[in-house]
Amino acid sequence: MGATSKVSVKRKVFPKGQIVIPVALRKKYHIEIGDHVDVIPKANGILIKSMLPKKRGKSLTDSLFGMFGKYAKGKPKLEKADINEATEAGFIRGREK
Repeated sequence: MGATSKVSVKRKVFPKGQIVIPVALRKKYHIEIGDHVDVIPKANGILIKSMLPKKRGKSLTDSLFGMFGKYAKGKPKLEKADINEATEAGFIRGREK
C-alpha cells in the first residue's frame, strides 16, 4: 500500500461506532493502543488521521529530571520523588485558582 494509495479498505462499524484499523496501516502510521487520531469530516466522507507521536514511556517527571541541574550547584540533589511532589503541588495550586 503506497502513501497515496487509492486502495480501499472496507471495515465493519460495531455497535459503539468503532472500527478496526488494519494492523499494516497501524504499523505504517505508528498508531498504537491508547493513541489518539483526528477524525475530520469532509464533504465526501470522513478522514481518519494519525496525530503526532507522543514521547512514549516518559512521564513529565522523567522529562524534567536533571533539566535544571546546572542551576542547582551546591544545593542538595533532588530525587525523582521530590520533582514528582513539586509537580503535583504546582498542578493542585493551578487548579485552585
